[in-house]
Amino acid sequence: MGVGLGVGLEVGLATSLGEALAPVDAAGLFWEATPLGLPQPPRANIAMTAASLIPTGKTNECARAHVTRLGFEVTAHTISPAVAALNEQRFSEVKILLGVVLLAFSACLDTPPVLTADVSASATQAATVGGTAQFVVHVTNTGPALAHLGLTFMSADKWYERHKVTDPGVCTVDVTYSALDCGDLAAGASATFSITGTAIEAGTFHYQLALRELVRPFRFVNDHADGADAQTWNETVGLR
Repeated sequence: MGVGLGVGLEVGLATSLGEALAPVDAAGLFWEATPLGLPQPPRANIAMTAASLIPTGKTNECARAHVTRLGFEVTAHTISPAVAALNEQRFSEVKILLGVVLLAFSACLDTPPVLTADVSASATQAATVGGTAQFVVHVTNTGPALAHLGLTFMSADKWYERHKVTDPGVCTVDVTYSALDCGDLAAGASATFSITGTAIEAGTFHYQLALRELVRPFRFVNDHADGADAQTWNETVGLR
C-alpha cells in the first residue's frame, strides 16, 4: 500500500479531494522514485599513442612517427649524441685495423732479395759396389747471407741413398728435404763441401743437385722462371 490520490467513487467526492489509501497497483497516479545516485570514484582516462613509444634517447623531447607495417619511422634526431660518438669511435677503430692489415700486406709484397752464388761441382762417375765415391761442391756467396744452405737433390736418384755416407764433412743428411744441410753461409763467403761414401748398389744413376735455403720460404739459389741452376752428373756403379 502507498500514498496516492484517490479517484474512485468509493472514497467519495462529498468531501473535498483528500488523501486516500490506495494500493500501489490501483487505478491512480503513481510516481516511481528516481534511484538515489551515489558519488562514483574518479576514473583515469588512459590513452597511449604510437608517438609515446618512440625511443628518442632524451627525456624532455617529444617526437611523432608514422606507424607502418614494418615498424616505426625513426628520424635522425632520435639518435642520441652518446650513440653517435660510439659509432664514430668504432669507425676509427676499423680504420686503424685496416691500416695495420694493409701495412702487413704491403710488407708481404716486398720483393725479397735474390739469392745468388757461384757454384762448381765435381763427382765420382765410375765406381764399384763397396768402393769409395765422392762429390764435392764449391760455393761463393754473391748475394745476401744464406741460412741452412741445402745441397738439394732434384732427381729421383739421391746420392745418399745409393751410397752409405761415411764422411758428410760439415753437412748433415736431411731426408725430409732430400738434401744435405751444410749450415749458414755469410754474404761474400766461400765454402767447399766434400761428401764421401761407399757405393752400395750397382747401376747407372743420374743426379741433379740445386742449392736452396732449408728454412721458410725455402728459396733456391740462382733461381729463374724456368727453375734453379743445377749441377748434374751420371755415375755408373759396377760389381767387383
